[in-house]
Amino acid sequence: MNSDAAGPALRKLTENFVRLMRHNAGPRDKSLGSLEKIYEGFVLLVLPVDGWAVGLGVEFTPNVWRMAEVILLPFRPGSDLPPLADHDLKLYVDAAVRRARDSQQAAADQVKKVKRNAAFVQGRFEAWRDKTATKTNVEYAALAAKYAEQIRTGNSRPTATLAELVDMSPAVMAQRIKETRRRSLLTPGEQGRASGSLTPLGALLTDPDFPGFRQLLMAGMTQSEIANKYGISEQYVWHGLLEEQDPWVDRVLIVGDEQKVLKDPKGRNGWSNSDGHT
Repeated sequence: MNSDAAGPALRKLTENFVRLMRHNAGPRDKSLGSLEKIYEGFVLLVLPVDGWAVGLGVEFTPNVWRMAEVILLPFRPGSDLPPLADHDLKLYVDAAVRRARDSQQAAADQVKKVKRNAAFVQGRFEAWRDKTATKTNVEYAALAAKYAEQIRTGNSRPTATLAELVDMSPAVMAQRIKETRRRSLLTPGEQGRASGSLTPLGALLTDPDFPGFRQLLMAGMTQSEIANKYGISEQYVWHGLLEEQDPWVDRVLIVGDEQKVLKDPKGRNGWSNSDGHT
């Protein structure tokens, strides 16, 4: 396999991995795990092997996969070219391809769900025409859904398209899209190209039957129970709650005679991270 045959995307990902490994190197030689980047029917993988970054480009279908690209770059001085054990490498790629297939299936299921709620999403998206009305997380989720839809259909100028649809300047729309990412409704973009997909939180908020995180909490559910019921992480529950109320004033809710302290799973922003009620 010839490293010179690696495409620019795999080469860039592998070079970034090398920089990270060199940055983390030290007396304790802290190392990173592997990197994975999933595309439609294609996954880029980078893993460390004996001081080298091994980058792999793998094409896959629902039933088979094929190694299409490979690149090896050293990150530890003086490291000999590593022997790649075919059995170990195959096991690693098998597992990575399974994750990629699962991810694509989850994304396809998410698209179907959002399409079922298309009328609701359209209505909340149209609310962006009113420049004075306060926008909730639901309006931002509808905007994120519309942006992700433009990406899926191959539009290279989604921001300008959406801006025109609601009579907004592209510059302002770009800021609104940035805000959807900050709210964890749209995945991070890639530098230099329009990109992003709806997060599980964004997809949940496009469901007209979802009552809202605050209402669920007031009904007696914990953050963990909400996460389990709706199939999202507790971190997404935290982000959803954060945007439904003032995080500094409304940290403690009174439910009957009981206090409920909202808990950030990562203990950020001065919120409680105790083992008490969440």
